[in-house]
Amino acid sequence: MKSDIIDNKVVNNQHRLLEIFDAGSEGLWEMTPDNMVNFYNTHFYENFDVSLHGSPLDEWIAIMHPEDKNQFIQNINTQVTEKITRFLSQYRVRDRQGDYHWIEAVGVIHADEHGNIIYMVGAHKDITEKKHYEDKLYQLAYCDSLTGLNNRRKLVETLTTLLEAYSQAAVMTFGLNKINQIMDVFGYQAGNRIILLCAECLKEAFGSENVYRTQSDEFVVLQKGTYSEDVLKQQIGAVLTDFEQRFRSFHQSRIQALNVGVYLLMENKHLNENVESLLYKSTLIMRHGSEKDACISFYADDEKDAIERHLFLETGIKKAITDNEFYLLFQPIVCASTGNIVSVESLIRWNSVRYGEIMPTEFISIAEENGDIVELGYHVLVLACEFLNQYREVHSSVIKASVNVSVVQLMQPDFVAHFLAIVRHYQLQPENLTIEMTESVILESNPFAVQQLLALNQAGFTISLDDFGSGYTSFNTFFSIPFTQLKLDKTIIKKMAENPSVRTYVKFLVNMCNEKEVTVVAEGIEDMAQAELVKKAGVDLMQGFYFYKPKSGKTLIEL
Repeated sequence: MKSDIIDNKVVNNQHRLLEIFDAGSEGLWEMTPDNMVNFYNTHFYENFDVSLHGSPLDEWIAIMHPEDKNQFIQNINTQVTEKITRFLSQYRVRDRQGDYHWIEAVGVIHADEHGNIIYMVGAHKDITEKKHYEDKLYQLAYCDSLTGLNNRRKLVETLTTLLEAYSQAAVMTFGLNKINQIMDVFGYQAGNRIILLCAECLKEAFGSENVYRTQSDEFVVLQKGTYSEDVLKQQIGAVLTDFEQRFRSFHQSRIQALNVGVYLLMENKHLNENVESLLYKSTLIMRHGSEKDACISFYADDEKDAIERHLFLETGIKKAITDNEFYLLFQPIVCASTGNIVSVESLIRWNSVRYGEIMPTEFISIAEENGDIVELGYHVLVLACEFLNQYREVHSSVIKASVNVSVVQLMQPDFVAHFLAIVRHYQLQPENLTIEMTESVILESNPFAVQQLLALNQAGFTISLDDFGSGYTSFNTFFSIPFTQLKLDKTIIKKMAENPSVRTYVKFLVNMCNEKEVTVVAEGIEDMAQAELVKKAGVDLMQGFYFYKPKSGKTLIEL
């Protein structure tokens, strides 16, 4: 009788325990050494096509995702053979509706004193929502929203791993170099269609896992392994042909909008390489080829010097400022009636330790593109102020100096305040400096730029409109930009000797400027004949090699 009571209690406790299991959110399981499984918590397992009691392990494996089966079986074998007492794994299983759920499995092995497995017990947890959330985070961090491809961040991480392992690979940058024109004419939707078209061509040719969208108009294909130029040319050529055919079906045009730059990572050839410079070189060789109408360009010896120099200019300006490699020359500006020097124009020069003298025509445009022109512009102002102070110490008076200011500088919100602070730091007055502006067409259509110039003008700086007549300036300038000096470009000065109509035009300009109290400077005077012509036209000031070539500050002070 007593034993019956005990047996009933055991049965009741077992039922109670199973009810507790059924109330939980996790599935519990037990597996015997012969791979027979008992599943507890029917609520968790009833949605899966398995027997709840005495189910062979093969039933559970049968509903696993095909990509996860081999790894699961390998993990089980490792746990059994190596007697791993506790293990954790994740995989996908199919429910009765055919949808896959992510399962996190925790298992514990119980063995006898000889190491023989008696049983395994564990729990299953549905982590599908967690996985979806992780996937969304991954998409946000590593995927391009338009194409679904890997993004630049993912490429940088992958390339970093390759470089650290000294792996060999081909880095191919595909540039849609005319996509902006297409968007301007046909709209963003048309542009996006072309971007997606290019993405499809690249995915089909190289596999989506190897294609990255790094910029709005650029894709990078990273192909691991060793490849000859001939093989890569065949692969790329097939992509270009495919893209051209698809493009023509979308748009009846002969626009060639895809160029490719290839950088090969060779064994022991990139020991000092870093990811950013590598990607930049690949982009540069693509652009370099585009300028030469070459669809496919390789980073090779015949292109290396040009690419390395461009890379140096792109990345070396800030360091050159710190290393004091920039200096100023000064070209005097003389009074048209007396010939006396009344001011000087500051001309930036770069004496590079690596490349020697680098002219502004080569580095100014690059500085404007990458934003270094802002810091460089302030540096020029500092050098000009230092010269004015040195001149004052020797002559007990201050000569006027002009400095060129880019519209990129002008668009900085704190530009006026920063500019004034530098001038006052050297105990100079705004009246001692002239600000020369060139990009008048841009200025005319930008209210903020005009507002900045007004603030500079009100502070006391002379605002000079440079290169008038070179093609950058319109008559609207006279009414929209607050300038107090106009510099006639040397091209219009040369035409004065050849064409009476030009001489009449210059006289008309001078009269307009006189009415507005604007000083007129004639640039690029090369001989006496030109000097006489511009004086007859009534200009106020003259500048050019006929009077003075650009000089160092020391030489000018000693004049």
